[in-house]
Parts: sequence; C-alpha cells; structure tokens
Amino acid sequence: MDSHAVIAALPLNGDQRDALIEIANRVFEKVIDRIEPENESLTRELWDPGDYIDNHFFQDGMLPMTLDYADYLIDAFLVHHVIDLAVQADTQAEQPAT
Repeated sequence: MDSHAVIAALPLNGDQRDALIEIANRVFEKVIDRIEPENESLTRELWDPGDYIDNHFFQDGMLPMTLDYADYLIDAFLVHHVIDLAVQADTQAEQPAT
C-alpha cells in the first residue's frame, strides 16, 4: 500500500484498515516490551487492534491524513491505550474467580 495514501473518510475498510491494524499490532508489541505489564497474557487477550482503529484512534477533525501520519500518531498515542488495557487486566486478575 502507498504510504502516502490519504485516509479521507470513515469507516475504514479494505487495504487502509488492514494497514492500520498492522501498524497498531507492531506498535502494541513495542509498547508491551516497554511497559512490561504484570498480567501480560491477559493484557494481550484484551488487545483488539480492529476495535482500536475503528473506535478509539480517530477523533473528529483528524481527516484527511496520510497513512504515514497515521503511523506516527498510532506510535505516539497507543501507549496510553495499552496502559489502560494493562490496568484493566490487573483489575480482572485481582477479582476472585466465580
């Protein structure tokens, strides 16, 4: 896919969505290595790159943007989402089994 391709409208589908999911997965791995969550396996279970791209990444007024710029933004902002997932995993791990 052309990294200078412009994302102009939502919802995404096809090649653009696939490319962003691939980017999000790459960045997720980098963030997991950095933060070393206590409950890594549960944090990984909670990770849904499609949901992140579809429901968390884009904000009003962000479009249009190039795929390169989307890569930059995912790299800059995904850490906060992964930390939230790690906190959620810690909370779930502390709850008694039912």
